[in-house]
Amino acid sequence: MHALCLNFTPQYIEKAMRLRAKLPDFMSILRREGILFLNTRYYSQNAPRRILHSVLNSNSTKPSNDHRHNENAIYKMVKPITPNDMYVSCTTFNKSGNLIAVSQKYPKATFLKQNNLFPRDLRKVDTSSIDVVPSIMVRPANAIIVNLLHIKAIIQRDNVKIFDTSTPSVASKLGLFMYDLELKLKTPSALPYEFKALESILISVLSYLEAELQTHLASCGMVLSELEDNISRESLQQLLIKSKDLSGFYQRATLIRDVLEELLDNDEDLNGMYLTSSRKYNPSDEVSDYSEVEMILETYYKHCDEVVQQAGSLISDIKATEEISNIILDANRNALMLFELKVTIYTLGFTVATLVPAFYGMNLKNYIEESYYGFGAVVVVSLLQGLLLTLWNFKRLHRVQKLTMMSNQNHYPSKLGSRFSYLPWFHRRYWNRVLFGGQTKYHKPTNKERDVIWRMINDDKPYR
Repeated sequence: MHALCLNFTPQYIEKAMRLRAKLPDFMSILRREGILFLNTRYYSQNAPRRILHSVLNSNSTKPSNDHRHNENAIYKMVKPITPNDMYVSCTTFNKSGNLIAVSQKYPKATFLKQNNLFPRDLRKVDTSSIDVVPSIMVRPANAIIVNLLHIKAIIQRDNVKIFDTSTPSVASKLGLFMYDLELKLKTPSALPYEFKALESILISVLSYLEAELQTHLASCGMVLSELEDNISRESLQQLLIKSKDLSGFYQRATLIRDVLEELLDNDEDLNGMYLTSSRKYNPSDEVSDYSEVEMILETYYKHCDEVVQQAGSLISDIKATEEISNIILDANRNALMLFELKVTIYTLGFTVATLVPAFYGMNLKNYIEESYYGFGAVVVVSLLQGLLLTLWNFKRLHRVQKLTMMSNQNHYPSKLGSRFSYLPWFHRRYWNRVLFGGQTKYHKPTNKERDVIWRMINDDKPYR
């Protein structure tokens, strides 16, 4: 690992001046790849100098114009490793913020014994390609085990162990995080060592969450604006893909927020996070002061909650757009069906209108060949029956179009039926009374049954 301290020698200044013209392009590459975020509140002013220093010292030759050269300089800091069930690989920072071990491998049994951990603790931070639910586990007076996004670490009172990864894209993020962690640990502060390390981890995690949120806002906003102008199959497909990615991001951000909330609600964990000056937890002690760790957790909890709320709002916009798109597509589909029905009605009317002329055109005697009014009568009758049938079908179609949610599709009362509905012989009950008798005969109770009913009314004992 190359030295990370800044050395303003003439040779360094000369190299920096050579790359001065190329620095904006390099910064844009880092920003595009999700490595450096200049627009976040966690950006450090010393970050460009530290990155430039690492690039200059990684290769003594003059930097190439190829962007891959600059990217490889970052990858050289933290390389992805192959997962191994027998060993763990981690990079260690001491209490002064200096690197004392880079990607050093330890046997799992030895590692657990040296750090007073259990095998279940190592499962959360072990190098693996499987995504584990984010967590911050507190082992009072011993360690804080952190697993958030790309960072898997164990914080102790005098060192921080950052576990290596097997994913190349995560390795680049991990390398930049180590630069920020080193700077934070070396900066004089009144905070305990473990809280400075924890804050560096939370800064890095929330920076990547914020950057990923901005990416989702830009990509989803573009698709939504396209759907406002034109609802196409490609736009809906892109919206589905973006919605799935956004849902995954929303779930990750929500889990991280829940982890911070659980820590804030648990006084025992807050007490156990003090490693430098360990305290004994007493549930009956109401004057325990956890202001330092509570302030850190509350600050990043609120920021994480903002990210979750913005992602949730974007998901709501996507769902609303999907519903509106479905409504528009259904309306267009109904319009096409209505047009098809109208064409069918016109076709049926035309077919019925040609029925009588078809009979008239047969080579059979119909006794009106010599009539002066035969042709006109056939034409008029044909047109009338076709027109009447078409009008009747359009009237039925209009009734179907005017259906509401509370209307009955199977009942269409006609004006004639409603006009005579008050007449008694138009009701079914009237004919039942005429055919089967107009009075209902009841069976009269006997004296014994009357006594039973009387006792039940007066709440007496049942009759025996």
